[in-house]
Amino acid sequence: MTLKSESEYGTDPDDDTRRSLLRHMLVARGVDEEACQLQKQGALDLWASGQGQEAAQVGSALAVPPSATVFPSYREHAVALLRGVTPDQLLRQWAGRTFCGWDPRRLRFFPYTLVLAAQTLHAVGYSIGQRLQGQEDFVVVYVGDGATSEGDMAEAMNLAAVESASVLFICQNNGWALSTPAKEQMRTSLAERARGFGIESVRLSGHDPEAVFTACSRAAAHIRARRGPCLVEIEVGRIHGHSTSDAQELYRSSEDIARARAADPVTAYAARLRDLGVVDRAWRDAVDAEVRESRELLMKEYA
Repeated sequence: MTLKSESEYGTDPDDDTRRSLLRHMLVARGVDEEACQLQKQGALDLWASGQGQEAAQVGSALAVPPSATVFPSYREHAVALLRGVTPDQLLRQWAGRTFCGWDPRRLRFFPYTLVLAAQTLHAVGYSIGQRLQGQEDFVVVYVGDGATSEGDMAEAMNLAAVESASVLFICQNNGWALSTPAKEQMRTSLAERARGFGIESVRLSGHDPEAVFTACSRAAAHIRARRGPCLVEIEVGRIHGHSTSDAQELYRSSEDIARARAADPVTAYAARLRDLGVVDRAWRDAVDAEVRESRELLMKEYA
């Protein structure tokens, strides 16, 4: 089973959407870089970097309506910022100051979940409960490839399929479940496994935010039309370790790490839009100033 063709949904991003994609990617990268520095200085207890996954996160988050409710795992920083979580609210939980630094119901973005795949059942149950009450039941749930090996993920996919829940599963597959490579986790892709549960699915590269935006827009339209679940598996690169407590150099080759850094989606997309004339120097200066201000505020907050 596959999604309808792109032409049937007409989801090509226009220039305003392209600029929005890049802006959110640049802001997320700046906040992530500052968080990494703050953790090194002891201001944060831990940080799970999302560098290399910005195109997947921003592209998918912009493709769904603001009315959708998002259940993240613990690395969806770009999604959190796009949904209205401020940088200081995002970092408070990683500094051990609060369980959740934002209002999850107002932002429709629930707290981070560190228990692998637990949020998948929460998401499906929430969608079903909302539908039974006649309320907005579109839910987006993010998982990593490692979490898909948990029994909760299989239960969630089966329940979503059986109950025709309006859930968009988004897996960011960076090829590593902490230090375990994907080839040692599974013999088939997650997209193939989802089809076994009766869930429409698609698999794509996560280096191009426009491709992700289009795929997730089509998935969202499919869910709206069919009132049933869909899964998008996005292959992404992992620039840093699983978290700041992980020394990835112990189990990843230097060549593998270098490839991930060379394929950085943020720098690639910024260069692409510049060369196409979609963004100019003035636009980039304004976004850089926004990023600088966010980083300076975080430095003051955690000094």
